[in-house]
Amino acid sequence: MHLRAPIASILTLLCACGSPAAPPVEGAWGGTEASLTLTQAGGTLQYPCGAGTIDSGWTLSADGVFTATGQHFFGGGPVPIGGRPPHPAEYMGQVAGASLTLTVTLTDVGDTLGPFHLIRDGPIVTEVCV
Repeated sequence: MHLRAPIASILTLLCACGSPAAPPVEGAWGGTEASLTLTQAGGTLQYPCGAGTIDSGWTLSADGVFTATGQHFFGGGPVPIGGRPPHPAEYMGQVAGASLTLTVTLTDVGDTLGPFHLIRDGPIVTEVCV
C-alpha cells in the first residue's frame, strides 16, 4: 500500500520532465489551396499557378514549427524557353495534429504566398492555371 504514492510521484515527475515529441510531418498533405509531399530528402509543393521544392535540411521543432528552404516556380501561361525561373523560398509552418498551416516567402522579391491550410492525406492540388 505504501508503494503507490512513490510510484505515482515518479510517474508524474517523468511525465512532467519529458520533452514533448514533435508531431509527425513527413508524408502527404493536401487541401483546396495546396498539396505537399515531404520526406527526409526534401519535398514538393503544388498549388494553382505554382509549384515549389523543399530542400533536405528542413526542421520541425518539438512544438510543431516547421521551417525549410527551397525554390518556388510561378505557373500559368506559356512556358518560357529554358523553363520557368526559380525563386529562392523560405517555408514556415505550424503542425497541429493532422493540420499544417504553411506560408511561403520568396526571398528575392519579398512576396509572401499563403497561408495554405493543409490536412494530412488531404486532396492533391494539380496546377490548373490559364
